[in-house]
Amino acid sequence: MDVYTLPAAASAISSDLRRLTKLVVEHLNDPNLFGDPTLESSIELILDRLCLSVQLCKPVGLATWAVREGRRLGTARTSELADAACYVIASEAGRFHIDQGRLLAFLEVLKTEIHSALSALSDDLIEPRSAYSETARALLAALGERDSQTCCHSKATGEWARRLCTSMGLPKAQNEFIELSAILHDIGKISTPEKILFKTGSLNAQEWEIMREHSAAGQRILNQIPSLARCATIVRAHHERWDGQGYPDGLAAENIPFEARMVAVADAFHAMISDRPYRKAIAPRRALEILESGRGTQWDPLIVDAMLGLFTRTRKVQSEQTGASSA
Repeated sequence: MDVYTLPAAASAISSDLRRLTKLVVEHLNDPNLFGDPTLESSIELILDRLCLSVQLCKPVGLATWAVREGRRLGTARTSELADAACYVIASEAGRFHIDQGRLLAFLEVLKTEIHSALSALSDDLIEPRSAYSETARALLAALGERDSQTCCHSKATGEWARRLCTSMGLPKAQNEFIELSAILHDIGKISTPEKILFKTGSLNAQEWEIMREHSAAGQRILNQIPSLARCATIVRAHHERWDGQGYPDGLAAENIPFEARMVAVADAFHAMISDRPYRKAIAPRRALEILESGRGTQWDPLIVDAMLGLFTRTRKVQSEQTGASSA
């Protein structure tokens, strides 16, 4: 069996859309679908859009198709057609020697884009976050297929960012935006070569240059997903430093988006207290000392103070509870 890249396999699969359309109709097993040229044309179009999306590694025309067909056929039927089309593509891909897990994860991302568009169409009262958080979960699933450790770190960074936002009394909408950006901050590592991503020793200078490309790669990925595009700038800037010595743009102080400065502190703290391929985790107390030492150089001093305060308040509450129980 020849080895294919995902784009090459998708291109080969899309070479006979009429046959795939018949497979979708057969999979749905609904007599009302047979012989309907308008419906078959719609199925053929979504098959083409899905295959093209896999080839280009980004959603292409999916939301437009979903809205148009959702209005014409209803959201339930349109969702059913999209799911069946993804099923057929995945089944056809079994003929090729490719990374099946990666394809399935990316098809989930594409389905989520379609479902998000249909959700917005069927219920204008749905909060935007409920739509894009589904897409975020699908992206994390794709990342998890490749690197479960980074996926877990991303979720934990989101949780630390949420706690940090809450401690600073930020508005709910801003809190949710920062949490989402934190969850997605390392999504660009999907494109980082495995020999660098999983290297157990220290990275050399050239490898660090490649590793540092993940923040810009994350921006490019998110810019292609309408429901997540506003997080792209934050993801790009989460490795900038307060003193201007960060990457990729060398931004400094308040020229770094506030949300990115929040993510940077949450990311750094959890990274330090977690095992990495090239080093063991350090104690939380030591991680806080490192944050404090980088206050005003690597990180925003006010955000570092808020992170330190989070633990100070926790210890104070625990001390008061211990005192009360022993009284």
